[in-house]
Amino acid sequence: MRNNDRHTPARNTPATLFDAPSGSWTLVVLPDTQFYADSYPEVFFRQTEWIAAHKESHDIRFVAHEGDVVHRNCDDQWEIAQQAMRLLKQANIPFAICSGNHDIGDPKAKSSACNRVTLLNDYFRADDYSRNGACGFFEPGKLENSWQIVLSPTMPYLIIALEFGPRDAVLEWAGRIVSQHTDARVIVLTHAYLYSDSTRYNWSLHGKKQKWSPKQYGISDAGHVNDGEDIWRKLIVNHPNMEFVLSGHVGFSGTGLLSSIGCGAQAVHQIMANYQCNPANPVAAGGNVRPYWPYGGAGWLRLMQFFPDDHAVRIRTYSPWLDLWLEQPDQEFILQRQP
Repeated sequence: MRNNDRHTPARNTPATLFDAPSGSWTLVVLPDTQFYADSYPEVFFRQTEWIAAHKESHDIRFVAHEGDVVHRNCDDQWEIAQQAMRLLKQANIPFAICSGNHDIGDPKAKSSACNRVTLLNDYFRADDYSRNGACGFFEPGKLENSWQIVLSPTMPYLIIALEFGPRDAVLEWAGRIVSQHTDARVIVLTHAYLYSDSTRYNWSLHGKKQKWSPKQYGISDAGHVNDGEDIWRKLIVNHPNMEFVLSGHVGFSGTGLLSSIGCGAQAVHQIMANYQCNPANPVAAGGNVRPYWPYGGAGWLRLMQFFPDDHAVRIRTYSPWLDLWLEQPDQEFILQRQP
């Protein structure tokens, strides 16, 4: 359905038919929810309500939150996030959260990510992951860096969530985890990786020309911080079972896609999605996003539909808040996979 001019919310959680080939399963990507936690909690609740309601019909096996769960690292916004994500826990849908720049640091500071202090672990616990099966953490009890195994109809998937601007020690840990799971295909989840022009964040090459690089935040003063290009060189390209990198963060583009060749001659699809732009303030959003979406991002979800022949994954963009699909080429497409 193409109706991109309608901004009226659906009255209730929509019932959405599953139109992928029989035997397909779904991984749902939750792009930045920071403005929902800040101003539009009803949109956040609608997203997770819809996911929980469609667990069986869409065979939803995992939800990946791309970070910037909240706008400010404060209790009232984390409480909203906890309530929204609790619906996934109640439906026994595994999920992972990676920390974004707005999820860490002093909420009263002028800029986010002045340090790595976060309330994430006060509102989400290791048990939220461990009850779903095999999982692990870089630091015990801290969810910023984690791994989980997801079983699909054909093979296991290793989901690795990495902190905003991951440290060298984190990337080394992630590499060891991948090496221990050579039978699994790997999906890496991190907040800041791909830029709006579908290139990786690369401070050495672009510096401040790429806005909001992890190396521009206060966390870079306390130790080494890695951007997208660093993550690619130090982790992604070194493992033949790497398949996807998922990220958000960039506030004025909405989407990005880069497919690169890994060390096993496999395609590694790097995908960015972020829909937080609000039409009430288009200048702050970068001034070049079309169309502008209300309600802090309009509730867009990314649905990754893994086809049963293992040869393709279809990416679709849907809002259960507006009950609309986005059908532009950067919003709905098929990625070929190495069987």
